Amino acid sequence: PEEIKAELRDYQLESLDWFADRYDRCGGLPAILGDEMGLGKTLQTIAFLAHLKFERKLPGAFLVLCPLSVLGTWTAELARWCPSMRVVKLHSSDEAERERLKARVLDGVGSYDVVVTTYEMAKAPSLRAPLVTSVRWRLLVLDEGHVIKNGKAKLAAACKALRTRHRLLLSGT
Repeated sequence: PEEIKAELRDYQLESLDWFADRYDRCGGLPAILGDEMGLGKTLQTIAFLAHLKFERKLPGAFLVLCPLSVLGTWTAELARWCPSMRVVKLHSSDEAERERLKARVLDGVGSYDVVVTTYEMAKAPSLRAPLVTSVRWRLLVLDEGHVIKNGKAKLAAACKALRTRHRLLLSGT
């Protein structure tokens, strides 16, 4: 939405334009956003998600995979910058709560816009199969995307198995 754009710096607006251009030219967004820490990759990504949902009116859910250490940051920044986005935080160490969240994601496609979860949840056998087979994600955002440089790692395999239309890797290195 426009209220997010008003807060972006010039280089972040250029990035948003670049994302939209890549989306149009490439039939999607097979992209890597590599920036130093503190330059606003999270905000740029949220602005792009908002652009797809509200300006382009594209249906479908977005999936954000991130380290546990920034899970709270992603959910807080989504709530701060785009409170009209319906966000599900898919993370719990409690098995019953994990099953409830899994059911919400699987049964409630269309009732949320963004699912934010951790690498560990994406690799967990009980969640990986439903995330892979039951939802076609409009966009996968992989925060700290350099973690999949080893193609044989479990997280790389989990990401490859996801049914996504588009992918965006974020990296601070």
